[in-house]
Amino acid sequence: MLLKDNLKQILEIKLKDINAYLVDLEIIEKKSIIISIDRFEGITFKHCSYISKYLEEYFEEDIQDYDLTVCSAGLENPFKVKQQYHKNIGKEVSVLLNNGKKKKGVLLSYDSGLMLEIKRKKKPVEQLLISKNEIKETKLKIKF
Repeated sequence: MLLKDNLKQILEIKLKDINAYLVDLEIIEKKSIIISIDRFEGITFKHCSYISKYLEEYFEEDIQDYDLTVCSAGLENPFKVKQQYHKNIGKEVSVLLNNGKKKKGVLLSYDSGLMLEIKRKKKPVEQLLISKNEIKETKLKIKF
């Protein structure tokens, strides 16, 4: 049986080789392993394949009992790690607060909290600092 912490530790080392970081790791009912990764420069199929092959070789028989998926974090998914916030500085995001309110704006920074620049029609540009504990989820606003 593969332990999540052991898998994370091995992944962190190999992800550094491709300047990537771990976004999420799920082991589902001891049958599936789903690993989401990202890079500041973007993830390609080649990066996912590299990590997948490495894990298959490293764990040999132990991983054969699992359905292994290595994928990008996905544009439509909520941010899960601080690196995703830093990667998207300067881009428009949508923030759902714990109280149910939504805030949309350009992500300016992410340190002690999230700083948004909010532009509204006929109103001056506003900067809003949202503390981390107020945030339920943050997503990148996708523009077409």
